[in-house]
Amino acid sequence: MTGPISQPINQPINEPTFVPTAESADNPLAESADNPLADLRARAAAPDATAGDCLALGQLLLQHAARDKDRQREALAALVRAYQLDPACEPTLLHTIAQTAFVLRDWSLTEAAAQLLLSHHAADANALIWRAAAVQQRDDFALAEHLLREAMRAVPGNPVVLHKLALCVKEQARFVEAEALLRQVLVLSPDNAHALFDLSELEIRTGRFADGWAHYESRVAFGGELNNAQQALASISAHWQGESLAGKTLVVYGEQGNGDCLWAVRFLPHLAERARREGGRVIFGHDGPLRYLFERILPADLPLETSLDTRPDFHCGLMSLPLRLGVVDATGWGRPYLNADPTHVQAWRERVDAHVAHVAGKYGRRKVGLVWNGNPDHIRDARRSVPVEQLEALLNVPGASYFALSPGRGETVAQWRKQGLDVVDMTGHFQSGFDDVAALLANLDLVVTIDSGPAHLAGALGVPTCLMIDHVSAWFWGDESSATPWYDSIELVRQPRVGDWMPVVAHVRERIVALVRN
Repeated sequence: MTGPISQPINQPINEPTFVPTAESADNPLAESADNPLADLRARAAAPDATAGDCLALGQLLLQHAARDKDRQREALAALVRAYQLDPACEPTLLHTIAQTAFVLRDWSLTEAAAQLLLSHHAADANALIWRAAAVQQRDDFALAEHLLREAMRAVPGNPVVLHKLALCVKEQARFVEAEALLRQVLVLSPDNAHALFDLSELEIRTGRFADGWAHYESRVAFGGELNNAQQALASISAHWQGESLAGKTLVVYGEQGNGDCLWAVRFLPHLAERARREGGRVIFGHDGPLRYLFERILPADLPLETSLDTRPDFHCGLMSLPLRLGVVDATGWGRPYLNADPTHVQAWRERVDAHVAHVAGKYGRRKVGLVWNGNPDHIRDARRSVPVEQLEALLNVPGASYFALSPGRGETVAQWRKQGLDVVDMTGHFQSGFDDVAALLANLDLVVTIDSGPAHLAGALGVPTCLMIDHVSAWFWGDESSATPWYDSIELVRQPRVGDWMPVVAHVRERIVALVRN
């Protein structure tokens, strides 16, 4: 969850590079023919545009960019054009380009700008951090760590540099060392919520739940950046710290990604039981593709609201429930707790069986679900996803039919089918959110997936699953074991080294071969 710390190290820790202004009715950038933005765009687009024109456009766009990625990209293009026209037009221009490219994860531009900066000043700590981030994206951890240690020499004891180094070390599975560095960060900046959150993930990963859940609450400090529900509820109610619910109403809101919600929803019935004992009331605030799947497991006295209809006394995020319920041992939490809608299950059985019958001329083929990549905007997607060319070794097992579980992969599936591989994409029939995904999963013999929402859904349904996880995966999956206490039906198949999927694919292929034989 934690994104990069984007502040340059020579700024105060809590001061961003630029302070964006939210859009409003009197925003100077509101679109009209005579506003400053329209005039600057026209000047910057003219054949005789100067570096000053492009610089002014980029600076104005950044000033009012807020979290508008499109506007930030437009600003970055204008700033690059200004630099091309006159590198000396503004003393800090190259730093601004590198910083903006870093925020946008344009890693090639980040590295190019950082290298130029370092060619002029080898001890530029900002440039060292930016280049380290860029090279780390291509898994060059040795160089990234070297650059970060150079930055530490340039600015000894700086918490931002230490934090970056801790995350770099963590990505190399050196968890003890990473934790020690994070604790140093927290000595230097005790209120650093991002560092405390990263520490919590290391603690939870190793089963130190009492400390881990408590420190995981640090996300509340920055969660408002991502969660509108939290912001709205915080304005009308108190954050629940576990107080008695006698005579009170608590709204629990869904937060973070689908996988997090799927993992944590198991705790809601237990919270309802506590509220029942104490004479209180709990409401689940959630809307989206998981809604109907969740509603089926909620007790009658725990309603789901899709908008803020009830004014509560307290609110808390779904991921806070392990802390508030005192879950300090994962033992016994692996049983299935979700179920697919029977009507949808029957409809999907007919589709799946029709495909198998068409391919084999009879029933009996094994049915395998497949997820090989996730949302490209996820900060870890490049590392958690299996390259298509490496996955193909799984797909030629005689007697197995494969079903893509993620929409939008039709082109890849079509290429596989041209090679004679029995892979089908039925996601065009997904009309009811995750209810359809759950119904399809319920008709499969095995799910093969990366670390994404369908993995949690398969585990919550009790569907046999091979989870292919990268060398340093999410905290849900621990460190070394091939099993997870959170889902009894999931087998974890881990990369032995960063980026090395071949042993993982080979192991999963053996599992499919054994499935077909049996």
